[in-house]
Amino acid sequence: MTQQFKKKRERFFAGLAGNLLHMTWNLDPDREAPDFLVTEGTHQFGLELSEIFTGRQSPRSGSAMKTTESNMARTVDALRSEYEAIANIPLRVHLVGNMCAENLALVVPALVAEDFASKPVAHRVKLVPNTGLRAGLSIHVTNALRPEWFSGNDRVGWVDHDPMPRIAAAVAEKSKKLLQYQQAVGTDIRLLVFADQIYNSGKLRLRERIPLNLQGFQAVYFLSYPEKVVVFGNDP
Repeated sequence: MTQQFKKKRERFFAGLAGNLLHMTWNLDPDREAPDFLVTEGTHQFGLELSEIFTGRQSPRSGSAMKTTESNMARTVDALRSEYEAIANIPLRVHLVGNMCAENLALVVPALVAEDFASKPVAHRVKLVPNTGLRAGLSIHVTNALRPEWFSGNDRVGWVDHDPMPRIAAAVAEKSKKLLQYQQAVGTDIRLLVFADQIYNSGKLRLRERIPLNLQGFQAVYFLSYPEKVVVFGNDP
């Protein structure tokens, strides 16, 4: 993930959190530590972000599941680029099944053979290439207005309903830089912890809200995207 894309993604989640809280958060451009200086009416506060994941974590490499998803996303995007170099037709491609290299090599030829240029927008079809003795791969395709290619295997999984330990760990980790944030933008520093439930690695949903040690933050928000925001602490 490039720094520019990371910042754009953080801006999206911060803006969405403000909207879900029915607040107007104006986010200043291009700053770090904290990630944003937020203007809300006549008041300003610093907002730092932290993304949390389910599954096994490593101190060095982070979430194993997120790493696997990112690698697959790059593989699928390479298939999109290969197809569009030949046909240049925007498709929504949903891949389900065995994502081994041998099966993925069949995707672009199957799409080219379908001749989507002759099909209307919203035309839908399920393609099942002949994978021989290997487990199969299904390709669900729609003629679209913009391209969207993804692995369905990475989006359907078990939901963790007890994210509090991971939220608390994120708060504790970010609190190590709290003084630095305060020196940069003032004493009102808040933390947005978020999980992206679109992917298996982010399927964290808060079933029971329990007290949280804010570790010096004025407020901590937990965004379980795309559902809701939970606020811990007294939001000034």
